[in-house]
Amino acid sequence: MAEDDEVQDREGATLPAMAEAEGEGIAERAEPTAERPEAGPVDYDRLISDAVAPEGVTLDPELTRAGSELLARHGIPAEAAKDLAGFFARQQKAGAEGNARAFAEQVGAWRAQSEKRTTAEERGIAKDAALRLFGREELAVLDLFGVTNRAGFIKALAKAGKAMRDDAYVPGNAAVNGTRDARAHFPNSNMNP
Repeated sequence: MAEDDEVQDREGATLPAMAEAEGEGIAERAEPTAERPEAGPVDYDRLISDAVAPEGVTLDPELTRAGSELLARHGIPAEAAKDLAGFFARQQKAGAEGNARAFAEQVGAWRAQSEKRTTAEERGIAKDAALRLFGREELAVLDLFGVTNRAGFIKALAKAGKAMRDDAYVPGNAAVNGTRDARAHFPNSNMNP
């Protein structure tokens, strides 16, 4: 061991001196890879898919493939790769939960803001107009993304609802001269036989 490599304890004795005092010799440093037995190639795809992921988390296949290539390129040991995959899955779940909480807070803020900036009448007219324009399924999607809680959306639908409310109903099948033929409506047309 070189003099620069000697380690001293608190009393100032060097590591070789301590080892000699205990009657032990210090072995030459060996390369860490020389001590490890040769293992076959690691199947990182399977290793990642077998990693313990939190409940409800499914690893993206494209991300798994990219991660496998990265782990193989750097020769990461199997156990470390498994730990990294589990850690990544837990981080992804925590990030998704944080995003969901932030979105719920944002929608709540939009709802509070719309209650201050719109009247109950506007909200009622907007609801009726939304049902007429979009239908229940489409309105459910808009509500899922919080759009129905936006004051601007409510005001726009209230204006549309007022305009639609004032429209008169026009029944179809109005007969002219007792016939339902197009010739009665367009007697001078060249298209008439």
